[in-house]
Amino acid sequence: MPLRLLSRRLVSVASTALVLAAAACAHSVDDPGVAPDLGVPATRPEAKNACVETTCPAPWATCPGAAPCTVDVRSDVRNCGACGNPCPRLVGGTGTVLCVDGACQVACAAGNGDCNGLLTDGCETRLEDDPKNCGGCGISCDETSLCWRGACGCPKGFTQCGTECKKLDADDDNCAACGQRCTAPADPSDPRWICGPEVTPPETKWTCANSSCDLQCKPGRGDCNKQFCADGCEIDLLRDPQNCGACGNACEAGQFCANGTCLCPPGTVRCGDACVDTSKDPLNCGACGYSCPGSYAMRPGQPSTGGPLCDDGECKYVCFPGYADCDKDLDNGCETDLTKSQRHCGACGTSCDVKAGQPCVAGACLTKPCEIGPVR
Repeated sequence: MPLRLLSRRLVSVASTALVLAAAACAHSVDDPGVAPDLGVPATRPEAKNACVETTCPAPWATCPGAAPCTVDVRSDVRNCGACGNPCPRLVGGTGTVLCVDGACQVACAAGNGDCNGLLTDGCETRLEDDPKNCGGCGISCDETSLCWRGACGCPKGFTQCGTECKKLDADDDNCAACGQRCTAPADPSDPRWICGPEVTPPETKWTCANSSCDLQCKPGRGDCNKQFCADGCEIDLLRDPQNCGACGNACEAGQFCANGTCLCPPGTVRCGDACVDTSKDPLNCGACGYSCPGSYAMRPGQPSTGGPLCDDGECKYVCFPGYADCDKDLDNGCETDLTKSQRHCGACGTSCDVKAGQPCVAGACLTKPCEIGPVR
């Protein structure tokens, strides 16, 4: 064969191979255009570039009404275990229905339980006072014991009064005995009238203490001048900075007394009735009452995705991991889920091939190795 003809045929074979390779990666995300080695037998070699993948990896699925591969069937209550398999709604009772590892189950708050195993009525059993399910499903108390606060029988120091346990040494309604209320003595000569017959000093009340009903200071009040019969309990221990919580307990300079506690430690200031660090508090950033702008939630009822931040007295906005404020509108907060958004996948402006149906999974556009056709 003439040399010129052989050369033309080799060029033709190489050109055909390159066309086939390019056609096989029509949706390539990264196509370096590497030509196959003509010295290798005609096989389908492993691709070095990435093409669009539309098949969702487990546990992600494309369910009706949702973007491609954005539904996690392990935890989605509307598609639990598979698309179109919603968890039932509660008809009665309390609790929250969750999808856990692709199966529906009910989550109960403390003191409640799902003892009948039915999802529809939620946590129907009160574990705090049910003698057949006391503290846990199936835990029964004996016939003589009540279930109180999740335990059978009354704890040490308490006495059963009807269906409750009472501390008889300090219960104004059950003082020393069940049903015996603590009231002023009807007999004026009763020695418990320590200030004189029927004399009740200001801010005092008849109180049960040590199983005895006697005149004492009202809760939150103190007799700091030791003149009980003259002016009663003259000090407000909940608010007096010189007697905060107890007589003689003075707050430090710059502090104030709130509910019997000295507030505003070093590094904080008083804003209204609270102590705040104006260098970090987004509701009092730099000064009392200055609230940093921006929303904490993406939409009402949705979990927080980010929010205002006060950094060294200056307002900023921070998004929680996986979210971003791609539209630059603080009113809707960090509205973009970077782990699922086809147009903002992993970062704002990083778009997948939406027309080809390429999904965003875990913050990356889904790809697969490009297939290169056989060489002839």
